[in-house]
Amino acid sequence: MRQRINRTPLQSEIIKYIQEYIHDENLETGDKLPSQSELMEMMGVSRTSLREAIKTLEAKDVLEVKNGKGVYVKHNDENVLMSQLNFLEEKESLLEVMEARRILEKEIIKLVVKNITDKELESLGEVVKVLMDKYHRGEKQNVEDKKFHYMIYEASHNRVMHRLILSLSRSMDKLWDFPLNMKEPFTDTIPLHEELYKAICERDVKRALEINEHILGMMYQTIQQQK
Repeated sequence: MRQRINRTPLQSEIIKYIQEYIHDENLETGDKLPSQSELMEMMGVSRTSLREAIKTLEAKDVLEVKNGKGVYVKHNDENVLMSQLNFLEEKESLLEVMEARRILEKEIIKLVVKNITDKELESLGEVVKVLMDKYHRGEKQNVEDKKFHYMIYEASHNRVMHRLILSLSRSMDKLWDFPLNMKEPFTDTIPLHEELYKAICERDVKRALEINEHILGMMYQTIQQQK
């Protein structure tokens, strides 16, 4: 017997459960799944979470919802299911990275405003100039965007905090590598980088924290909206 999902489920967990159910029960195209109430009971999930997962699979032509009749297998294609699972797992991983960044960078920005040297400010300003020039010309800015943030981390002059944020680097680097098939991710945040730089130059910790939180919040929302 399949185990219930014991914690608040991510979409990928529900989709994986449905995938395994279809496989284990040998369901074919046109076969009916248990009712939503039964699925909720089987998985131990909320109606909202289940409906979101079903909507996702319906959009991918895996399931078909017939009003008043139930949920049916539309196409029993494991490749489509695996592709969607991979997408959702990447999305969830990126959202978790963003949550960790928001916690760590709050303290890092405070240290940067306090500890950054004039020479580091000058070097950071040069990166900001290239970043904004590329932005205004409509060119990709992902290389400079990444460099900007890593220079800020180093300017905290706190080895422990620096190591902590760099421990996320493998996952964070995906943010600058056009994740989730996004063509121009996070471009709307670029002007805020110039504002953040100005706030750091002015040693305005409150303003710097507000701008950095705005940048990360916009990034989080952009990732969350991907389907």
